[in-house]
Amino acid sequence: MVNARYSLCNSNELATVGITDLKKSRGNLIDTSGCILLIVTSGYAVASINFQRYPLRRGCLTLFFYDEVFHMEKISTSFSARFVSLSYAHMEEAMLDVPSPHFWDSLYEHPVYRTTIQEWRLLNNWWEQMYWIDHETETIYRDALLKIEFHALLVAMDSKISERTLPPLLGDVNRQWRLVTDFFKLLNRYCVETRDVRFYADRLCITTSYLNKLCRKVLQVSPKDMIDRQTVSEIKACLTNTDWSVKKIAEELHFEDASYLCRYFRRLTCMSPIDYRNYADVL
Repeated sequence: MVNARYSLCNSNELATVGITDLKKSRGNLIDTSGCILLIVTSGYAVASINFQRYPLRRGCLTLFFYDEVFHMEKISTSFSARFVSLSYAHMEEAMLDVPSPHFWDSLYEHPVYRTTIQEWRLLNNWWEQMYWIDHETETIYRDALLKIEFHALLVAMDSKISERTLPPLLGDVNRQWRLVTDFFKLLNRYCVETRDVRFYADRLCITTSYLNKLCRKVLQVSPKDMIDRQTVSEIKACLTNTDWSVKKIAEELHFEDASYLCRYFRRLTCMSPIDYRNYADVL
């Protein structure tokens, strides 16, 4: 299947550091592959992150990972952001080596952070270091340096979160978060092939009941809701980023037929696929 998502990296790149206005991405899912960090330097935009809308202005930092659904809804003509896009291989070790169990709760609950003046200066200095590493160092050093700098940023963010007085977390929180993030990773990979909750539970080596409890506890929705949301996002990406017919999209996303895809899409969006494509074309 052709990747219908917008990407900040070229197909042969595992990491990219640069500047973007994201205008070509509007309406399309953005392919994180691992994680993307945005530092908004000018203008205004509205981002949809995990189906919640967030305003982005100068001074905002947003960091989201492979297990999150992200696209831009509105972008002003003056919008610009510095970005860092890293593959899963670049950020996996750093992601698993964050001391505070509250870090991921806070990050998922508040994906957009408004920096102070001092934090803004330090953050941009950090980005300039990342840019230099990406563009000026030899390949044998580049990946290691990017990983080190990214880990330093996560630890710095974790130190700010740990300053708050937060309630104790119950149970094996690290394992719970790992299972949920693994579910998202599987969902991003397989939702075009299957929408069966049992498939994902079996892949995680847990029961469907436990997966349901985890999703409701961590995400406040069922795993079926997340599968449906991701599938709808994939359909929308195909409608706005390809010229495929509804029949072709149904085949690529393994629906029984075009009629079933239309009923599925209308039930979840209150629009037909063709109406959505026409609506997206005039945005």
